[in-house]
Amino acid sequence: MSQRKCGFVSIVGRPNVGKSTLLNQLVGTKIAGVSPKPQTTRGVAQGIVTQPEGQIIFLDTPGLHKPKDKLGHWMIQEIEKALEGADVIYWLVLPGAIDTGDLAILETLKKKELPIILLVNQVDRFPKPEILPVLDFYYKEYSFADMIPVSAKLGTQMDVLLQKTFELLPEGPLVFPEDQISDQTERAIVSELIREKIYHFTTEEIPYGTTVTVDKFEERPDGIVEIHASFTVERESQKGIVIGRQGQMMKQIGQAAREDVEKFLEKKVFLKLWVKVVPDWKSDPGALRKLGYE
Repeated sequence: MSQRKCGFVSIVGRPNVGKSTLLNQLVGTKIAGVSPKPQTTRGVAQGIVTQPEGQIIFLDTPGLHKPKDKLGHWMIQEIEKALEGADVIYWLVLPGAIDTGDLAILETLKKKELPIILLVNQVDRFPKPEILPVLDFYYKEYSFADMIPVSAKLGTQMDVLLQKTFELLPEGPLVFPEDQISDQTERAIVSELIREKIYHFTTEEIPYGTTVTVDKFEERPDGIVEIHASFTVERESQKGIVIGRQGQMMKQIGQAAREDVEKFLEKKVFLKLWVKVVPDWKSDPGALRKLGYE
């Protein structure tokens, strides 16, 4: 019997191309926040898939972008770290126009000298005449390990993607137990699930200026998990938006977040939310450290 395969796969791409959706689809449950707004993913989230062939550890990275503050620079460093430890790279792109940003990312990835699988995402939303030119263009630009049109949302071609990935990974012992799906703590995943709801319900100015800290996480004697979480925003005006008129926005966020957290934990949850203002926290090294961005 042949040795099992095991290795790390970094998922990279521009903001809002479906990286976190792909990770959740591959792992089979939501462990990363998903939103139509850019920069949902802050740090590198690890998802784990174990099959008879072996084990794949996925690194979901923040969207590649030009950083505007210290938080942005931290996110770029996280991407670099994820690429350094990778055996294979998934590069997600969307059908449509190819611009200088896409080509700049490709030049960066070429320097890594790793197998790159090009994934053209959202094939459920685009007709073939818009997908084929993208595949043709990149086929001429670089010798990819493979080029696969996928739908991260619907799970289209995930079996093909996993089969190709196992072919490319080195042989070796499993890194994690076979039943583990992430190396993140439950607290960290819950924080991501709550932050996703802020993205979903609030206006454009809020998401990038917000982070979530889980202050309390414990199971009560009655079996209910009690979670207290605080939103950190940069301005009083943002605090007002998150809370909403008569607390309605906060109520919506809390209800939707609680439902997701209960699905993830498979337990009843009591969720209490607060909002605090820390001016310009994204550019304050001390504030970033306190909020977990080391």
